[in-house]
Amino acid sequence: APPSPNPAPAPPAPGFGTPGAPGAPANVWGAPAPGHVPYGAYPRAAEPGNGLAIAALVVSGFGILLAVIPFLFWAGTVLAAVGLGLGIGGTVRANKGAPHKSMAVVGTVLGVAGMLASVGGFFLTALVVEKAGDRLDQQIEDEDWDRELDGLAPSGEPWPSKSPSPSQVPGLTSALPFGETFTYPNGVKVSLSVPKAYEPKGIVARERIKNAIQITVTITNGSTTPHEVIYAMPNVRDDRGMTADTVYDSTGNVPKLIRGSILPGESASGVVAFEVPEGTKRITADVSAGTMLDDVKYAGPIG
Repeated sequence: APPSPNPAPAPPAPGFGTPGAPGAPANVWGAPAPGHVPYGAYPRAAEPGNGLAIAALVVSGFGILLAVIPFLFWAGTVLAAVGLGLGIGGTVRANKGAPHKSMAVVGTVLGVAGMLASVGGFFLTALVVEKAGDRLDQQIEDEDWDRELDGLAPSGEPWPSKSPSPSQVPGLTSALPFGETFTYPNGVKVSLSVPKAYEPKGIVARERIKNAIQITVTITNGSTTPHEVIYAMPNVRDDRGMTADTVYDSTGNVPKLIRGSILPGESASGVVAFEVPEGTKRITADVSAGTMLDDVKYAGPIG
């Protein structure tokens, strides 16, 4: 029998990975698919902000400014408390990576300082209110005093005016020695005696007062009209300039003040005592013979 013909050779196997070859696997490292963003091409996320730190610094600063202003301290307290809270929040956020940590810390410190300053603002407000009240009371007292003076003035006679400011008048521009008499332009005279040692009467007074001096005040009316004296009490200072305290004797004889009306040509005397430190050798004093008359100055040693 005739031999069978040779079969047709099989086609060669395609190479692995040859593009387009039947049965070849897809190229996973080939060109990117449409719309694919390569690695590293995404925009970086924005860093977190810390507006709390900035707000804390600003609010706390305004809180301190308002805290020290009278009547506005309460607003400073509120702003300082808000600034303190913002500062704490800003610090917490900064610890988690947000910026401006130092600004948040400063805002927190300023908030605490503002709250402390508001305490001072409260006391400052109280002081202002007290001063205003004292000034109002003084004004009312002055008006009452003027009305009393109007009632004490002699009928048809005006109160004597203060003497004009002289250039050099002993007793007004410089001190007179104790014992000398000063005469006002209207004829009224005043004098302070030489101070001498005084021993208080009564056991309690002697135990409490260790060193005292006594002065006699004399007012003479050399004018032609009655002279009214309401309160003729000298102010005494020791050789260190400290104001001496008035001594009140248990017998009631010291102090003995000059009050009331002094007729023309008559004189009136009063006795006052003052406590001074032990060892005081010299004192100064000033006294007025009437409400509308100048203070007359005296100085000298203790006799």
